[in-house]
Amino acid sequence: MGIRTAVRRLLSRRVSVYDVVEMALWLAIPYVGIGLTWAFFQTQQVGAVEDILTTRLPAGADILSYLLVAALWPLGMLVPGVCAA
Repeated sequence: MGIRTAVRRLLSRRVSVYDVVEMALWLAIPYVGIGLTWAFFQTQQVGAVEDILTTRLPAGADILSYLLVAALWPLGMLVPGVCAA
């Protein structure tokens, strides 16, 4: 059996919307966990984003900056020069 045949057989399976949503939720758990841990240790990035957001959103800049750094952790890991202030 070739790899093409295996890929075609895998892609020809019928999948319900429920299964796709369930898989996305299971994949989101480690992504969110890694992101929150990353943001906890990257205080300089959180502070830089908070300084930018304070002028536009004074009430929730601290929480939003933490969540933004947590959500964009792959970008912060791959391109640290762009995310660092």
